[in-house]
Amino acid sequence: NIVLFMSSKPNDELPTIALNVGEGRNNLWAKTKAAFKYIYDHHLNDAEWFMKTDDDTYVVVENVRYFLQDKSPSQPVFFGRKFKAAVKAGYMSGGAGYVLSKEAMIRAVRDGFEHGDKCRGDGGGSEDVEMGKCLHNVGAEAGDSRDELDRERFHPFVPEHHLIPDILPKDMWYWSYNYYPVKQGQDCCSD
Repeated sequence: NIVLFMSSKPNDELPTIALNVGEGRNNLWAKTKAAFKYIYDHHLNDAEWFMKTDDDTYVVVENVRYFLQDKSPSQPVFFGRKFKAAVKAGYMSGGAGYVLSKEAMIRAVRDGFEHGDKCRGDGGGSEDVEMGKCLHNVGAEAGDSRDELDRERFHPFVPEHHLIPDILPKDMWYWSYNYYPVKQGQDCCSD
């Protein structure tokens, strides 16, 4: 396992890799591209799967490993909480975190980031949507991350927002963004 902390500025209290990008939400796509380019250049052969999370994402690593154990990192695929709002084939919620196979990451960096016709060239746009478009354009599949009971493994909100039925307003964007029907209560979440 390798854990890398990426930021737009150095941090003396955390072994952070300072990327040459501006700070702020408007630069998340630029930061994500720079982070994956860094991994491609320095850690490509150190792992088979590459997970992008935010500083407020909680991950049970053992569960991710278990989920990926029968998947091939040589297939161009990525997993996470699949949304449909902006990419017909689906994209993964940035807030829930997402996982790229080695082949998907290679294609994104090698075939996408350097080509404005496949991936957005500037640093703007919604990071998760832009990554989804990019991965789709380089031939990576937006995989199904649900378990055998169709329960989600990746969640964009705190647990109670998924476990307590109807806690989220019905007119909220979340309901129309989900690629698969939303399950609430104890059926919301994979074990």
